[in-house]
Amino acid sequence: MESSALPSEIRSDNVPTAEPKQNFALAVSLGIVAALIGAIAWAVVTVTTGYQIGFMAIGVGFLVGFAMRLGRGRSRLFAYTGAILALLGCVLGNLLSIIGFYAKSQDIGIFSALTSIDYSKIPDVMTSTFDVMDLFFYAIAIYEGYRFSVVQASRAPANNPPEVK
Repeated sequence: MESSALPSEIRSDNVPTAEPKQNFALAVSLGIVAALIGAIAWAVVTVTTGYQIGFMAIGVGFLVGFAMRLGRGRSRLFAYTGAILALLGCVLGNLLSIIGFYAKSQDIGIFSALTSIDYSKIPDVMTSTFDVMDLFFYAIAIYEGYRFSVVQASRAPANNPPEVK
């Protein structure tokens, strides 16, 4: 039997779909993990190649946004949080890169570098290595964190008018 031959009350295309619940705590938790993973990957690539590659910021934003999306958020709170976490992931990537370069220059392990580095010099080093192009890539990361953190609410199918015979 065709769906259109059934009364509109029992047709399967007229049944409202249940929206999954939003889970902000899950979204933030996954977003933080994604920002950390992205920052570590950023530092590894930067220290290994000797170059800061702007596309790493885009990867961090993308990773954070899609991790946040798993929380099924539909509000701007999810989007703003994704944007902030993407930016923090980029800054952390730069910080870890500085620590990685310090460890490499001192010929020590990363954990030794974490305990022996003079953290009071970090802001000056980050400022001196900052470039205008960094703003461009940070902006893309922030946008991706914002945009991809939110899922679109599913729309119920339009009611099909009954066929006139």
